[in-house]
Amino acid sequence: MKLRWNSLGGKLGLAFCVAGLALIWAGWNGAASYNDIRKQFPYLLSGGIAGLALVVIGVGLMIIQSQRADRVQLEANLVELRAILERMTGAPTTNGSTDVTLVVAGPNAYHRPGCKLVAGRDLPKLSPEQAAAAGLAPCRTCRAADADADAEVDLASS
Repeated sequence: MKLRWNSLGGKLGLAFCVAGLALIWAGWNGAASYNDIRKQFPYLLSGGIAGLALVVIGVGLMIIQSQRADRVQLEANLVELRAILERMTGAPTTNGSTDVTLVVAGPNAYHRPGCKLVAGRDLPKLSPEQAAAAGLAPCRTCRAADADADAEVDLASS
């Protein structure tokens, strides 16, 4: 159902443009049949202005549809690029596993998954070793390094 509505914008815009041009033509045709400007004026107002409004609305709908299609294509390209980068860097894909992973937030810090600085953001997850190898520093807010030390102590004691 959603796909049908997405493609309807361009078709509806084209229909508005055609209807607007038909109104402009009808207004011109009605005005052309009279020599007196007072009799032409209602045709120009009703046909010309209404037709122009429909054409503008139709063009706007077509532009919006074009931007939506471009956004969908860009999102698909970004998903594909992200998958390629994850394959190249060896970063694990986010599959919902409960392994000890750290959320990377930007170029120089990593965080705990529950850190308020990265809450609600879709960021790639790395293991502590991968974060250290990438030269990332622990977050000062969530104390991600303390979590690493706690996890290592728990692993060593068991």
